[in-house]
Amino acid sequence: MKLLPAALLCLPLAAASQSPVDSSFTDGPYIFFDSNQVVAKWVSGGTLFTDTLSPGESLQLDPGVSHSFDPSCVDLEDPFVAHPRISFKGVKKLAALSDIHGQYILMLKLLRAHGVIDAEGDWAFGEGHLVVLGDVFDRGDEVVDILWLIHKLEKQAEDANGRVHYLLGNHEVMNLKNDLRYVNKKYRTTTSLTRIPYNVLFGPETYFGRWIRSKPVSVTINDMVFVHGGLSETCLNLGLSLEQMNTAFQKQILDMPEEEILADPALKILYSEVGPIWYRGYFEEGFTKKRARDILRFLGKKHIVIGHTPAPQVRGLYGSKIFAIDSSIQLGEDGELFWYEEGKFFRGSLSGEKIKLQ
Repeated sequence: MKLLPAALLCLPLAAASQSPVDSSFTDGPYIFFDSNQVVAKWVSGGTLFTDTLSPGESLQLDPGVSHSFDPSCVDLEDPFVAHPRISFKGVKKLAALSDIHGQYILMLKLLRAHGVIDAEGDWAFGEGHLVVLGDVFDRGDEVVDILWLIHKLEKQAEDANGRVHYLLGNHEVMNLKNDLRYVNKKYRTTTSLTRIPYNVLFGPETYFGRWIRSKPVSVTINDMVFVHGGLSETCLNLGLSLEQMNTAFQKQILDMPEEEILADPALKILYSEVGPIWYRGYFEEGFTKKRARDILRFLGKKHIVIGHTPAPQVRGLYGSKIFAIDSSIQLGEDGELFWYEEGKFFRGSLSGEKIKLQ
């Protein structure tokens, strides 16, 4: 019986060494769509397991395989069409964090400290919104746990009339486009065991791949614009709405060959260092409060919230017109989240303290 497309049976681009796999090694699950079959693969105790799921059947894993996978939140019939709604108003409380880079435990501690999730890791934020500003991928070794956590919280938040927004960062795009410079060595072991290249684990015919490809680059909540890197004047001069930028990434950039992206003037800008997932211009010498004000006037909003450029803490720039919230969680030592509640802005510490942002 054929379980996987031929592309999934080839050797990984960067195979791990052939040394024995540690018996404590776990990873997954990864879910693949093949014709009329759904195939799940995961590693437990250093051994690869495969299961073919029948319609309506839930994947059941042994304890310890995944800290956050919840089979009740997986809908194998869901095509993950990009959600058309990217603008939200009347949100009274909001938490946001960015550039988690595989630091699952630190993410859990931050969200628990501020009551976004409970002790069991389930949604406890009611009608609040949680924004993850991209760069879940790379560097750390718990990327898949974070992905399944975000996925679970999305479903639970919707049931509570809340919302989770997972935005594309440059590292999400890099991984989907097979730029694997920063992939943790753990996942080299996974590709060796599964004999599936890492980018194919997140390809268009996988559950993760379809889910991530449905994610936007930017959303607006109340009078705030959220985007991983930032919105430059060059990018905005394309005359594209945020919805059109999202569509360009989802429908073209993510799976288009790079030479075709670079041949299209608009796509080339969106994909470049002045595009929304790479831009760092707000931190460059010469960027002014007036420029920030002009960008926001163009967008019709009062604040931009960004990640991508790390610092020791969440910061308000240019009179808090721009909030930079990459607090170096990627280092695995400390971190903060951005907190909004009824018109006021705060830094949220790992201890649960909220420090007002001026």
